[in-house]
Amino acid sequence: MPPISFDFNLPPKDAIDYLGGKGLKLGFNYEEIMHEAHHTSFTVAKVTRLDLLSDLHDSIIKAQKEGQPFEAWKKELAPTLKKYGWWGETTVINPITKEAKDIYVGSRRLRTIFDTNMRVSYSVGRYKQMMSLSDSVYWRYSAVLDGRSRPGHAAKNGIILHRDDPWWHINYPPNAWNCRCKVRAYRIDELQTKGWDISEASHENIASPDWAYNVGAGSRVGKLTKIDLDQSLLQLPKLTPNNDYAGLTSNELKQKFYDDLGVTAGTVYIDKIGDPTLIDDELFHGIGGWSKLGTKDRGLYMDEFAKTIMEPDEIWIAAEERRIESDKYPNPKERIVKKFLRYFTDDKGKKKAIIALFEYLKDKTQGLSLYVIDSQGAVETKRSQKLVWQKELKQD
Repeated sequence: MPPISFDFNLPPKDAIDYLGGKGLKLGFNYEEIMHEAHHTSFTVAKVTRLDLLSDLHDSIIKAQKEGQPFEAWKKELAPTLKKYGWWGETTVINPITKEAKDIYVGSRRLRTIFDTNMRVSYSVGRYKQMMSLSDSVYWRYSAVLDGRSRPGHAAKNGIILHRDDPWWHINYPPNAWNCRCKVRAYRIDELQTKGWDISEASHENIASPDWAYNVGAGSRVGKLTKIDLDQSLLQLPKLTPNNDYAGLTSNELKQKFYDDLGVTAGTVYIDKIGDPTLIDDELFHGIGGWSKLGTKDRGLYMDEFAKTIMEPDEIWIAAEERRIESDKYPNPKERIVKKFLRYFTDDKGKKKAIIALFEYLKDKTQGLSLYVIDSQGAVETKRSQKLVWQKELKQD
C-alpha cells in the first residue's frame, strides 16, 4: 500500500466537515483562543464582529468545496471585507479593553488566514484517515527540505515513531505558522523494504507555543449540531409565568432585567462568543416606541430574559429579508440577526423557548426583542441557518 496522500483536486470531505462543524468565537488576539479550542471554534484575530467572522468562515468552506486557490478566494472576498471596513489600513477596537490598534488587511494577512485554515483542516482529514488504518501504524515525519524549512523541523525529517507515541500529541504538523511539514503512514514491512528504522531516541518538541497541541486530533472533536430537544437534554427545565410581576410598571420590569444581567442601559455586553452586543431599551420597544412588555406575557417571564443572554442553550446567526432598505445597514436588502435561545417546558410538558434577538448594524449590534416562543413548531423555525455556539451537553 503506498503512503497516504490527498487528491487536492477533489472536495476533501473530512476537511470540509471539520471546518463546517465549528462554532464561531471572536478574539482580538490569537492567543485568546489557544490550542484545542481551535478545533471547536473558528476565529480570526482582530475580527470583532460576528457577522464578518461568519462571512469569512463561509468563504473558507466554499473555497474548500470548490478547490479555490488563494487569489481567487481573495478576489471574491474583497467586496465583503470592504463592506465591513475591514480592508487596507484600518483601526480595530478591542471590545473588552477598548484598546485601539492600527492594522493592515491585505494579501499577507489574508494569506495567513487562508493557509492556516486550509492546512489545519487537511491535517485533520489526513490524521483521521491514517488512524483508520489497522496495519499502517508507523508514522514518518516529512519536512520540505527546500531551504525555507525551519531548522528544527528539518532536523526531524525522516524520524519514524508509532502513531501512539506521545510525541505526536504535540508535534503533529503543522507545527508553526506557514509550516508545510506532513506525516505519512507505513506498515512495518514497508519500513523494512526501504531500510528505515523506527526511532528509539527521545525527541524534543519542535512545535511553537501557538501550535503546541495535537492539530490532527480535531477529527475526534464532535461537530456542532443542533440540540435534540427530545433526546439530548435529559430534562428541560420547567418554567411558568411569574404572576408576581403583573403589577410592575414597564420601567420596573426593565430595571429588573438590567439588574439580573449586571449592566446599565446602554452597556456593551460581551456574550459567550466574545461578541460585543448593545443592551438597551430597544429590546423592549416596538418601532413606534411603544412598550412590548405588556404583550404576550413578556413581563411575567422577566426572570428568564437575562439568563437567556448569559447562559443560552444555543446561539444562531441568520440572514432575513429586510422590509425597509436603508444605507445605515451593512446589508440594505437583508438583515443579519443573532438569536439566543433557551429551551424549557411549561407545566403541561409543552416545549417552548425564550429568545433574545439582536441585529447587526454598521456600527453596533442592536437589540430587537425578547419574548417567549410558545410552540415547538415555532421553536424549530427559529433554529435555522447557522449555529455558532451551544452549551456543553451533559453526558449520561
